[in-house]
Formats: sequence, structure tokens, C-alpha cells
Amino acid sequence: MLAVQPPSSLPLPSPPPLPDCEECERLARMERAARAAHDRSRETDARVLLRHHHREAHENRATPGQPGC
Repeated sequence: MLAVQPPSSLPLPSPPPLPDCEECERLARMERAARAAHDRSRETDARVLLRHHHREAHENRATPGQPGC
């Protein structure tokens, strides 16, 4: 029998911005500003965009060793 877990109310953590990646830094700033403004919707949007950027630009590089940004 499979155990069903209730959805977590905790947000997934953001990946750390990578050094020398302007887009990572921009999205991290966007998340911090939204958190400071208590805008949870915009904060979540920034986290999702940062995870998407991380996956597309840094994890799926066509050429290993080449920067993704």
C-alpha cells in the first residue's frame, strides 16, 4: 500500500546564485526585495524563476566546462 503524504506548506529553497552570473544575482535580488516587502506571491515567482534559470543555464550545459550565462 502506498503512503500518501500531504502537500508541504514550506516553500522549496532557492538554489544559491552562482558567482559571476548576472541573471542569478538579479533573480536573488528580486526574491530578497519581495521577501522584504512581504509579497509572498512575487517571492515565490522569483524562486521559481531562479530554479528554472539554474536548471536551464547551469545544469543543462551543452558544453561541459562552459559557463551557462
